[in-house]
Amino acid sequence: MIIDKSLILEKDNYLNIENVKKQIIIGNTLNHDMKHIIGWLHRNNGKYKKTAPYSISKGGVIYEHFNPSYQSSYFDDDNLNNKSIVILLENDGWLIKNGEENNFISWLGYIYNKKDVIDKKWRGNNHWVKYNKKQIDSLIFLVKKLCEEFTIPLNVITHNTKVDDLDNYTGIMYKSNLNTSYTDVTPAFYFDYFTNNINLK
Repeated sequence: MIIDKSLILEKDNYLNIENVKKQIIIGNTLNHDMKHIIGWLHRNNGKYKKTAPYSISKGGVIYEHFNPSYQSSYFDDDNLNNKSIVILLENDGWLIKNGEENNFISWLGYIYNKKDVIDKKWRGNNHWVKYNKKQIDSLIFLVKKLCEEFTIPLNVITHNTKVDDLDNYTGIMYKSNLNTSYTDVTPAFYFDYFTNNINLK
């Protein structure tokens, strides 16, 4: 599987600091059509550093934005940034039903009229955009590759709810495991499929 490097970020968008990586954290772009990249490049006069080394499009394309040995300021916790590799899945996240209309509104105010929505009450929201199986397969490939490269054990948290005492955790986790304020990954994620395939040789 090819890793696309056509969306490499400028050096002002991450920190050229290498650290030992112990965790892979999976989250969402909270946008579509790779628009999160545009935001990264234009905020803070082009010096926005709340970025991630990888994004995976809805169609399963893996984009590397900077060397995963480096870090960004994705989290407010520098210790977490130091030891983590963040992978973002292209996904709008939670949606609001648009009154009597047959569509939804995203948290950014976009009208979302696609049919790939599941209904489940979780963390104060009721409607969630589905992930694509292609991007989960790409995620499996990328996670296995990074775990081998950085000697991260193939330990996977099997759910998206908060887990206490993750300071010393080594392995694969979701952003929503860190804090109840995060809604990614959502209930629409393929937890069993991902976990089972990560553990396959």
